[in-house]
Amino acid sequence: MIFRWLRRFLKPKLKSYPPALRLYGAISWIFTRSRAALAVKSSLATAIDFAFPMWTRPRCRLAYRYAVDGNVQKAIAIADDVLARQSKLALDNDNFLRLASVYWLQGRYEEAHRLFERMEAQRHEIARELQYDRLGLRFFSTDGFLAIGHLGMLDTYIKGEILGLIRKQTNVILGDPENYSNPAYVRYWSKYFSLLTNPRTISLLAPVSDYLQEHINLIRTHTGTCTFGAFARDVQLQWEAEGRGPLLALTAEHRERGHRRVRELGVPDGAWFVGLHVREGKERMRDLRNSDITTYHLAVEAIASRGGWVLRMGDPSMRPLPTWPNTIDYIHTGKREDWMDVFLWAEARFFIGTGSGPQVIPLTFGKPVAIANHGPMSLLVFGKDDILLPKPYLHEKDGTYLTMRERMRSQIRSVESLSAFAAMGVGVVDNSPEELRDLVVEMMDRLDGLHRETEMERESQARFAELAAAHQFYPVRIARAFMSRYPHSLG
Repeated sequence: MIFRWLRRFLKPKLKSYPPALRLYGAISWIFTRSRAALAVKSSLATAIDFAFPMWTRPRCRLAYRYAVDGNVQKAIAIADDVLARQSKLALDNDNFLRLASVYWLQGRYEEAHRLFERMEAQRHEIARELQYDRLGLRFFSTDGFLAIGHLGMLDTYIKGEILGLIRKQTNVILGDPENYSNPAYVRYWSKYFSLLTNPRTISLLAPVSDYLQEHINLIRTHTGTCTFGAFARDVQLQWEAEGRGPLLALTAEHRERGHRRVRELGVPDGAWFVGLHVREGKERMRDLRNSDITTYHLAVEAIASRGGWVLRMGDPSMRPLPTWPNTIDYIHTGKREDWMDVFLWAEARFFIGTGSGPQVIPLTFGKPVAIANHGPMSLLVFGKDDILLPKPYLHEKDGTYLTMRERMRSQIRSVESLSAFAAMGVGVVDNSPEELRDLVVEMMDRLDGLHRETEMERESQARFAELAAAHQFYPVRIARAFMSRYPHSLG
């Protein structure tokens, strides 16, 4: 806790001294993230797990680490034992979240949901006893909203308040925007949120904010708690039914600077463009979300054939792109900036994403997304103009494809680990280059008014909408590329 506070205090101050910040980053990496440091942490946690099974916090961290590394059985064994020993005792929020995440990502949805509910009930009861719930405050911090996808979910909270689905309160983002994954995007929310940046004030508020802080697992409504996914579905459907527009709009300054920048990068003046993001994460716990960007070459060629340009988004750690027509490997140009990322999400004709955080952001500006290589149906937020191309799931025993009904079962719908699926006898197939091409062609045809749905597609989409409603998922539009190749999946 002390070291976490020191990091939050020092890092913003060191931004004014780049050499000192780089030195700080190197030292921090050596002692916290290097292979040697992780090995020491793992060995110490393993020893504590063996010698002191009643010590909850290090054992929860070890379980989470095992899950991240793909060691499913050890992670679950520790989580089960901790809960058995702590069934009558209170766990703090960090431990709740770690254990719940282990269960959630390994497909044990019911256990995870019970833990999330237990955590929320404990926080709510303490806040009520201390009368914090009378303050009319709701806090958001880097503990739950650091990642770009989580920041995009701020959209759901404000829409929920406007629609009267949750209490209208003063929403406060804690911490300097520079501490979040995209500072420029955080500042776009200043119209709806109070940004509190003073470290001393944040520290003084901690006894209150800890119990009034939001997490994206459960949300409290007028009638109790529900999963964030179910709430986001209800909010977006009602928002669209009432014909309401996006909450965010690109500033004139960012629009002018952004168009100037894309011209500098090589996009001709007046040409349309799209953003492309393909996840390449290294953590095995969520490796189902990853895909091979080189399989998108036919999709890029289809865009180029209609005069469009593609700007590849992400971060510089990703492997460079091959040479493709009308394509700019933006993240390797040395000109990537937070505001420019926002410009591409907000101003591109559409966005090509995977089941990863950046997919959420265009919706907040009212832009459509072609979502490819998507896995868990319970994740993320969709809109009426999005098109979803799921990864096919395969029964390894007989080679048949799982239906959407099977994929929405509680033990499968949240799994993000290929090793967890392997233990269930389920294989996962990435979308083919031809499927990816057909996805972007469908998006372009829809935007150009050229797409014509067949009767089979209308019937399949209606069946999926009924299934999604039964499981409290958003009835996102399923891509023709999926319906035509796997027609029985929607039966």
